[in-house]
Amino acid sequence: MMTGSWLLVHFAVACAGSLVLAFALSMLLRLAARRWPALLAHRSVWLGGQAAVVLVFLLAAAPLPLPRSAIAPALILPAPAAQHALTVEPDVLPPLTQATLALPPAPAQDPIDTVLRYLPVAWLAAYLAGLTFHAVKRLRMQRCWTVLLRQTRRVDDAELRAWPGMTPAQRTVIAGRLTVRTIDLPISPMLHGVRRPSLLLPAHVSALDVRQQQMIVEHELTHWRRADPLWLTVSGMLALLFWFNRPYQRLDGALREAVELGCDDAVLSGASNRERQGYAGALVAQLRRQAGLQAGWKPGWQAGAAFGSPGIVGRVQRMQAARPPRLSAQGRLLVGGGVAALALLGAALQPAFSASAPILAPTPPIAPHAPLATWRYPLDQPRITSLYGVLSPSVPKGHHGIDLAAPRGTPVLAVAAGTVLEAAFDAAWGHYVRVGHGADTSSLLIHLDRIDVAPGQRVKAGDLLGTSGASGKATGPHLHLEYWEGRQRLDPVQMLPDLLQHATKKAIARREAQGNPVPTDR
Repeated sequence: MMTGSWLLVHFAVACAGSLVLAFALSMLLRLAARRWPALLAHRSVWLGGQAAVVLVFLLAAAPLPLPRSAIAPALILPAPAAQHALTVEPDVLPPLTQATLALPPAPAQDPIDTVLRYLPVAWLAAYLAGLTFHAVKRLRMQRCWTVLLRQTRRVDDAELRAWPGMTPAQRTVIAGRLTVRTIDLPISPMLHGVRRPSLLLPAHVSALDVRQQQMIVEHELTHWRRADPLWLTVSGMLALLFWFNRPYQRLDGALREAVELGCDDAVLSGASNRERQGYAGALVAQLRRQAGLQAGWKPGWQAGAAFGSPGIVGRVQRMQAARPPRLSAQGRLLVGGGVAALALLGAALQPAFSASAPILAPTPPIAPHAPLATWRYPLDQPRITSLYGVLSPSVPKGHHGIDLAAPRGTPVLAVAAGTVLEAAFDAAWGHYVRVGHGADTSSLLIHLDRIDVAPGQRVKAGDLLGTSGASGKATGPHLHLEYWEGRQRLDPVQMLPDLLQHATKKAIARREAQGNPVPTDR
């Protein structure tokens, strides 16, 4: 299980990644809308853009360790190097003696490191404050709507049957499915609610032409058939969670505009020029009435909020056009391909951040000259077949740990008490377990055949972690052990001082043949 600080880092990276992707998508779709104006009425395009942003955010914020064999290599944020760590160059290896256990004093805390450590915490506090602020605004808006709905009156069945502004087919659709309410305030006709929506028809609609009334009702019924209230509610909730992401807010606004334009197109499909002119005139008349309402009563909402980038003039012109713009097959292919490409790019990069180790998690400093507690061996009968730093064709930069002979199924034990940080599968490492032991140190055991622990589990020295095997890129069954301090792999001899007593003569000879003689007083 990752530490709390690592989770905060993931959350901050996820927020940044969603911001970048939303900006790229909004710019792409804005340019595409200039080339193909019909794009503004396609709800699916804007829903796809929002879904891509949410997917990339979830990938970056995933609390589970992701495989290091992601599409993109792990992007590691370089933490300030700890001067007390013992670095080892592959071609100049120190002699394996007890002297390697001596650690110089830890340096003073780097100010940049301090900022990096607490920046995710500061962002979380700012995010929660902003979320609270915007949630309170929405609650106030909801209270305004509650006050407004108290002024409505339900239209009974008899009155509904006598309403001239509905066709028989519309009455059939509404009967038993939608509640019709009316109000004297000059607001826009609308559907209110998600689970059991009500059709709100203001009284001023009855003053319009009968055909205009029928087209207005058909517009709202089209919203209901297309489940627009549900999609807009989900989009609004996500917009609240992404309150900091202004490009995402633009995608949300474009979606609200698209559902209106899409319903306009559906209602006016096959309509005569006179009907188009009348429908546009009804829209303008409603807006004039709403202007007077907004001047005298401001409940915290805007009646014209549904009108986005094209504006009122653009929407009216689209209604009046005998042939509204249509999105060509080429436009669909290019726009859809562009959105998919950006989403795949974000999905490829975000797991790389998520797969990074918790490099910014604050850890207790090591006291000056404090010796580290030694480990026990991960096997009850250890036999070391390859030492740290040994060069070979498979590891030209030097062996990162030690190999222990272990037939498949041999119990693998915890080398010291700690918390399981990772227990997962990787294409190269196979099944692996990383245990954190405090003081920014951890042990890594790879090529396991089975894992018997879970992230976040506390273990004691000698507890069963799993069984050995040959998973991942392994030439045969064995166990590979690494000692990590921060982001550096160090020689496990520091934690296993009697390591050479369990090494084979061949392993020692290979080490000596590379110009790094081992001590004879082992």
